[in-house]
Parts: sequence; structure tokens; C-alpha cells
Amino acid sequence: MKKGNFLKVLCGAAAATMLLTACGGATNSTPASGSAAATSDTTLTYWSMWNSTEGQAKVIQEAADAYEAKTGIKINIEWKGRDVKKLVGAALDAGEKIDFFDQDYIYVAQQAGKYCADLTDMVAASGFEEHALPILIDTAKSYNDGVLKVIPYQPYTTGVWYNKAMFEAAGIEKTPETFPELLEVCAKLKESGVNPMTCDQGDGTALLMGYQLARYIGQDALLEVVENKSWAEVPEVKKAAKDIYSLFSNGYMSEYAPAKAPDGANELGYGESAMLLQASWVPNEIAQNTGAEIDWGFFPWPEVEGGVDGIEASMVGAQGFGIVDKSEHKQEAFDFIMSVVTGENDLKMAEAVSAIPSDTANTQWPASVAGAEPYFKNMTKTYLWAVGLQENVNYKDYIQQGVDQLCNMEITPDEFVSQLAGM
Repeated sequence: MKKGNFLKVLCGAAAATMLLTACGGATNSTPASGSAAATSDTTLTYWSMWNSTEGQAKVIQEAADAYEAKTGIKINIEWKGRDVKKLVGAALDAGEKIDFFDQDYIYVAQQAGKYCADLTDMVAASGFEEHALPILIDTAKSYNDGVLKVIPYQPYTTGVWYNKAMFEAAGIEKTPETFPELLEVCAKLKESGVNPMTCDQGDGTALLMGYQLARYIGQDALLEVVENKSWAEVPEVKKAAKDIYSLFSNGYMSEYAPAKAPDGANELGYGESAMLLQASWVPNEIAQNTGAEIDWGFFPWPEVEGGVDGIEASMVGAQGFGIVDKSEHKQEAFDFIMSVVTGENDLKMAEAVSAIPSDTANTQWPASVAGAEPYFKNMTKTYLWAVGLQENVNYKDYIQQGVDQLCNMEITPDEFVSQLAGM
């Protein structure tokens, strides 16, 4: 992912002048190039990454109903869930009629980009970039030689989510900024009678190792280690492995960690554990799974002594809409998408699932994620998911296996390095 200034002012007011499309999804009477003129009996087919019962789906369905009432154009939504990533390519190759779909925005821009229309001109005409996070737009363009093929929405950030009440009960007055300070916080929480931290196996353990190694050497160097299999040649790999191992060997992690997802995260909802490194969707997921009402705090993963990255660097991403290049109604699909990702519907979605708003004009964050806002605005470096540990498709499963074994204390840090160096 391309690095750079995150944005000048993340949640500043929207520009005073913008077109109706960006404001509220008004349709454009001039079809996009290659589009057929829409009529009142036109139907657009949308394959959604959401399940119909999810909060995002409910807001999208309301937006579709409003769009049809306003334009006469029906949005036929097929709720595919997360499996849309596995299904959409094969369906399009087989000639199935799909006008637009959504998934992780990097997946849409990169793996599915060959199916997607160039949205650069429509975005420029609509004024959408005045409402979007520049880092997401720039990153999406970087995957297609400067061409924009995805509309990012529902952005996320990652860091440590914690139960404020547990911190207060343990006498913790300041969140940690360095790894030694994190260990001190863990010791106080353990003494107070709760599990300091927990994690889920897979993505959860990959986040721990990815962050810790990137704090030492940065993401670019981490990607080189993965690509060149130079685990034994970079001493910081062993340092990071020892650090993560210590969280488990010192009893700072729950005895059930790493757990099968979402059991680890749910420990916070059941009042068993105090901290979790995850993305900003996790407070909502925990609330849905356990019914817990937690006063959430947040801090970025701490820096390490002698490291190159600090709390200014984080994993940042989003979901994204792609419009199929073969669609006869690209402009209509774009107009509907604008009605979802900006204005009132964007705010409704943020509130429905306690997510970060997509539209930078919507400056009020839901309470459960509001703790991340001050850090989010000051981030200047962006990380890939798991900071690149999962980027090499040929080795990611082997790397993940080693990370899980390390966190389960089935292998030592020395054995972890040797095992990955020999893959």
C-alpha cells in the first residue's frame, strides 16, 4: 500500500460547493460512456458482501427503496455475504448480469479490477473526492496505474480496544505508548484479577506479529523479509517473536488465547479480558455477539525501542463498490452508490454498526469507536492488513502456521525463525 500523508484534516467540513450526486445520490440524466439510457422499468443487479440481517444491509436496502421511489429504477440486491469474493469473478466470467458489487476495497481494485469500470471521470464530475479519505482514493488508484475502479466506503482502522472500567479498576491512568509500558499495563491488569489481553487465532495472531515486526523495521522491510524468506538474516524478527511470545509466557494473554474466532474477542464482552488488538469493527461485533455495553477506549499498537515506526502508522482500509465494466447502466449504479456512501445514509450506516463514517463531512463518530479519532487524524503511514504477513499467496499459510504455533508456545522464538527461514 502506498504511503504518504494521511490527509490534511480528516474530519474537516465538506467543501461548500458540490454537485447533487455527491450530496444525496441524485441521478445524472446523461448516461456514462457505454451506458444505455435508463427507464422507469430498469433494474440494476447488485451482489452484496453483506447478509440481509446485518446493519449495513438494512441501511443499503432503505437506500435502494428510496432510490427506486425517486427514480423508478429498481436495485435488485443479492445478499451473498463474505462469499461474494469467491463467487463474483466466476459469475462474471460465465456472463452473469451483475451491475455492481462490493468487497474489501483493495480486492475490488486489485484482484477484481479487470472486471470493473474506470470511475475516474464520474468521480471528478460528482465532487466525491471532497468527501472521501484521500489515502483510500490514492491507494485504490495505485493498483490500476492511476485509474480509479472502486468507491471506498466504511473505512476502518486498527489498534488496541480496551475496557475503560477495567483499566480504572486496575489503577491505570495512562495508555501505553511503548512496548515496555504495555507490559506494565498487562501486569497491573493481571494483578487486578482479569486477563490483560486476548486474541483470536489467524488474523488476530497475524496482527500481533505483523505490528510488532513492523514497529522494528517498517512495512517495506517486512515485505522484503516475506518475499526473500530472510527471516534469519534480520535480527529484529527474533526480537519481535520474543516480544509476542512474552505476552503468552508471562500469562498476560487469556489462557484460551489464541482462540477460535470470535471466541477470543467475545471474552471482552463477557468481562473476562481487558484488551484486544483488532480493527474498528470489533466493538460492534462484540456487542452483537454478547450483548455487552462496554465503555470502549483505544490506543495504537505501541512503539519499540530502536524501531522505525511508531503510533503514526496503522492498518487502514475500507470496503468498496466496483461497477462492472459491461454494465449498461454505470451512471445509475454510480448515482445509487453515491447515495449510500455520502450524506445521511452514510451517517445511518455508521450509527447502525458503530463504524467510522465514510463521508468526511460526517464528523460525529459513534461513541464506541470515538476513542480512535484523535489518532486516526494524525496517522501518516498506512499498513496493509497484518502489515503484509499475508501478502505472499505462496507462503502466507505457512507463515500463519508458524505465528499460531509461536503464540500457542508450541515453538520457541528461535524455532519460529528457523522454521520460517527453511520454508
